[in-house]
Amino acid sequence: MRFEYDLEIRDLAGGMVPDGLGMDIGNGWREIATDAVIRLSKVAHGRLRVDKVGEKWGLLDIRPLVRGLDDDTIHAIFDITSQARSQSANVCELCGRHGEVRSAGWHRVRCNDCEAEHVRRHEFVGWHRKDIAEAAAYYIGVCLEHGRLFLVSNLIIQLWPDDIDRRHFIDEVNDTVGWWRAGSMIVGVSDDLREEFRRLRFR
Repeated sequence: MRFEYDLEIRDLAGGMVPDGLGMDIGNGWREIATDAVIRLSKVAHGRLRVDKVGEKWGLLDIRPLVRGLDDDTIHAIFDITSQARSQSANVCELCGRHGEVRSAGWHRVRCNDCEAEHVRRHEFVGWHRKDIAEAAAYYIGVCLEHGRLFLVSNLIIQLWPDDIDRRHFIDEVNDTVGWWRAGSMIVGVSDDLREEFRRLRFR
């Protein structure tokens, strides 16, 4: 997911999604996830934590920790997460257009165009892991140097034979930065910088 979408959802969640939790969803589910966390925040009045925002069996999986909440609130919470899961079945996780569950290899919701790119995207990521990590490290360094966040696509100017590979590269750098912020490792980037980076915001 684009890094700015990740932070937008966290901010709207009002602390419900901890910094140490990586959100493992594509750009296409942004609106569904945003709507769900806003509704969850209102229903739980700040008394809820989310343990997962990701995918399970191809569909959006938001897992709330409901211990200590009353039954009515718990039912309302699970209604919201169930609705979000159902909505995601018809929305391409990557682009947000109409999609359907595909089960070749692993379950995922894709439109025809994104599904046609599936093998190419997977191979591209495998071939360029080092380049992606280096670009993410560069992005983190520039943001820390300037004390603010920038759009990944404004800083990472990488030339590829066509726009499809460029889009895949930018998507993967966004994901890598988001996962590092949540606690994953990037070779060459000190974990000691993470807390400072978490305080940065887009202006």
